[in-house]
Amino acid sequence: MYFGARSAPAESDMSETQRKRNSVDIPFGIDRADRIPVQRYFDPEFYALERERLWPRVWQMACRLEEIPSPGDYSVYEIFDQSVIVTRVDDQTVKAYHNACRHRGVQLVQDRGSAPDGFTCPFHGWQWKTDGKCKFVFSPNLFEKDQLRGQDLALRECRLETWGGCAFVNFDKDAPPLRESIEPFCDHV
Repeated sequence: MYFGARSAPAESDMSETQRKRNSVDIPFGIDRADRIPVQRYFDPEFYALERERLWPRVWQMACRLEEIPSPGDYSVYEIFDQSVIVTRVDDQTVKAYHNACRHRGVQLVQDRGSAPDGFTCPFHGWQWKTDGKCKFVFSPNLFEKDQLRGQDLALRECRLETWGGCAFVNFDKDAPPLRESIEPFCDHV
């Protein structure tokens, strides 16, 4: 969606992915900006379309930064089948990780809390620092050395940007940056 003086890119400037994204027939179109068709709130097909084509590609506010003021504080954001840990790593750094153990996929934490020493899987006790690096593997002798590479064991990061005292996540690695996505609104607040 384009706002202000910017205009949509010419068809020749669009990537194949953008063309495919723009070619979807969207039911219950909006004819007036002040009137949203009521079907958009309860139609199962529209819900399925949003779930597939909208929510995985847009910035979503996961938490307020004041909810995670100290290193190790975290808040869990969930949408559909996705669960994300937003955590304060240190005074200047906030990160987001998929809330799943790298060994068996078990959720590491729920709701909100503080884990200054990191996250521990409730299943086998594997542990991660708040920077996402794995710090403990139960019975490492049961695994081949190539199965214990640090980059493979680290928590999977989720794209995160902050603005206006909030932490936003996006599951689409190709989405535009947050600030670009919310302009010109952010220039007026």
